[in-house]
Amino acid sequence: MRALVVERPGGPEAMRLRQLPAPRPGPGQVVVAVEAVGVNPVDAGNRADPGWAGVRPPYVVGYELAGHIQAVGDGGSGWTAGDPVWGLLPVRGTRWGTYAERVAIDAALVGPRPPGLGAVQAASLPLAGATAVQVLDRLDPQPGEWVLVHGAAGGVGSLLVQLARGRGARVVAAASAPREGLLRGLGAEVFIDRHAGDVAGRARRAIGQELDMVADLVGFGTLAASLPVVREGGRAASIVELAGDLEPAVDRNITLHGVLLRPSREVLGALAAAVADGRLHPVVDQVLDWTEAAAAHRRVESRRGQGKVVLRVAG
Repeated sequence: MRALVVERPGGPEAMRLRQLPAPRPGPGQVVVAVEAVGVNPVDAGNRADPGWAGVRPPYVVGYELAGHIQAVGDGGSGWTAGDPVWGLLPVRGTRWGTYAERVAIDAALVGPRPPGLGAVQAASLPLAGATAVQVLDRLDPQPGEWVLVHGAAGGVGSLLVQLARGRGARVVAAASAPREGLLRGLGAEVFIDRHAGDVAGRARRAIGQELDMVADLVGFGTLAASLPVVREGGRAASIVELAGDLEPAVDRNITLHGVLLRPSREVLGALAAAVADGRLHPVVDQVLDWTEAAAAHRRVESRRGQGKVVLRVAG
């Protein structure tokens, strides 16, 4: 079996095509023949420094996939060879990730691939979509409430905007100017050019009131800068960091959420339901052959994408 192995952490070229023993399913596991994998900032971060993820070289990055069942281990009942599936691995502690032709994964972490989605579209959704779902579960937007989304055009952001609208929230999307058309098409009522400065202040002026909540998908102090325009008793969430001056959260009784993805079949089911009823559509930025993973990582690290980068492994 071929896989993109990191033997020495570093830049995008650290991932090198190598032969590895084909995985066999352990108890409660299945082996998935991989057709496509999504590329995420956490992939690039762990490629450069896997210490945070709790793994050591050699290792394979990647956490989401679409493919079909190749083999079923004891206790992996419910699956049959050939079933089309998608899946999501934990971002911590996963040493042998999805940038490979075959992946052994707990049966509880795969779900039926949504009908109508090909492998590329399906592979773009699990990690970013599940993150968006769990951020919104924590923020709990009510119909009519305003949410500011920093990094709205990225892999997580483009899905979070759609899902927030599906829950009845009103969305202020912050991204680079060329992404305005995309985000308005996804349901954002207000667009803020993130390069023009004072994003939170301009968002408040645009809607004529304080924000009910903010979702920070960017970092670099963005969350802290937004707190002064979140209303008393509002909510804020970040998937990247809780840093900077957070004192306004105390002064204004703002509930802060740090969100780290927790994969499960249930969250995959929630995504599948959102796809089925039209609340969620994949937003794919680029599709590359998996041997071009270095270029995919450079694209993700540039923060210039529009949606998800996907690697096609087979098919």
